[in-house]
Amino acid sequence: MGINLALSRITKLLQILGNPHKSYKSIHIAGTNGKGSTVTYLTSILTKAQIKNGRFTSPHLLYYNDCISIDNETYPLQKFKEVSEMVSKENSSHELGCTEFELLTVTAFKIFELEKIEYAVIEVGLGGKLDATNVLTPFTSEEKGGVVVSGITKIGIDHENFLGSTFSEIASQKAGIIKDRIPVVADNSNNQEVIEVIKQKASSTNSDLYLVDGINPSDPKIGISPSRAQLLRSFSPLKGTYQLQNLSVALQIIELLKKDIPITESNIEEGIKTVVWPGRLQSVKYKNLDLLIDGAHNESAAQELSTFLKSYREDGIIFIMALSKGKSVGNLMKYVVEDSDTLIASRFSPPENMPWVSSYNVEDIERVGEQYFKSVIKSNNDSSIEDILDKVAKMVETGDRRKVVVCGSLYLCSDVLRLVNDKL
Repeated sequence: MGINLALSRITKLLQILGNPHKSYKSIHIAGTNGKGSTVTYLTSILTKAQIKNGRFTSPHLLYYNDCISIDNETYPLQKFKEVSEMVSKENSSHELGCTEFELLTVTAFKIFELEKIEYAVIEVGLGGKLDATNVLTPFTSEEKGGVVVSGITKIGIDHENFLGSTFSEIASQKAGIIKDRIPVVADNSNNQEVIEVIKQKASSTNSDLYLVDGINPSDPKIGISPSRAQLLRSFSPLKGTYQLQNLSVALQIIELLKKDIPITESNIEEGIKTVVWPGRLQSVKYKNLDLLIDGAHNESAAQELSTFLKSYREDGIIFIMALSKGKSVGNLMKYVVEDSDTLIASRFSPPENMPWVSSYNVEDIERVGEQYFKSVIKSNNDSSIEDILDKVAKMVETGDRRKVVVCGSLYLCSDVLRLVNDKL
């Protein structure tokens, strides 16, 4: 099964399972970039405040079950399989035809119910309006659970075949998570077209809108000042100036939650200090190589990576790149490449239970790379990431002093992290 954007199938399956998603309060996060970081800031703070929480993100990073966490701990594989199999059995017996992502979403919602969490922090999979996670309903006084606040992070051009080719079209899909009379927090550094769409949607749903900015205040209702956000950002181990915007979204959501649950300044600071979000400007060690890995896979993410690399460059960079089919290879390369850089193209391993995701062939990436890179070191489709890293390690042994950056796909970063973990 591939991607099929609709909500009728998952709605029916959830009804059969007793609507588990209505048994706890939810925070729903959409965006093109930054939503994963925002989600993990939130769950880290909630965990430090001893508020039992569940986290659902996509895609998984290392193993299929790590997309679901309870109090920042990956849900155990055996328990995950038990719930997943039960969900799949109901889907088959009622002949609903749910997609893999719908089944995964229902599995997460059911696990959260079984674990009796208080708050779920849920990342949108694709878009928002028709994403499987948008089966979530607004919290009301009549319901035990539901969405209590929505968040929208940075929006860029991505998944054009599904979401549209303009900022307004894509923003309309992302803003589809905004619920009637439920507050929404949005990143004010977004394109003005995006902001206007969000404002219109918030107005039509009678939802309080909080536009947050890590540099300048943009709304009188903001509870976190920019100076406070910048101070707290200094505690974060996550790299990149854009993390200030992601943290600002998370902090404003926490301010709204503090009206109903006890969260102290100490909880906030400790949550930020201990946040972990792999594969985003992450430094890892493999043999004699110091690697920077980043899941930058679209134009706006490439721009953010380029900004970070300005302070990272010394003698040039060896880029190891792999991208999912359908992504623009040129839109990544044109932002990050400089004259002294070298490309080594790679493929990534097919992600588990995601048959709709596949890697570009090495030749496809090399063909585009020849337009942007001064030099391209040839590889082939059969080369593993271990083969490629071993080749680069030998280059370093013989005196190559350039930094090594692995980017283009989070799935490639996953391959690197699994390899590093296996070598420990």
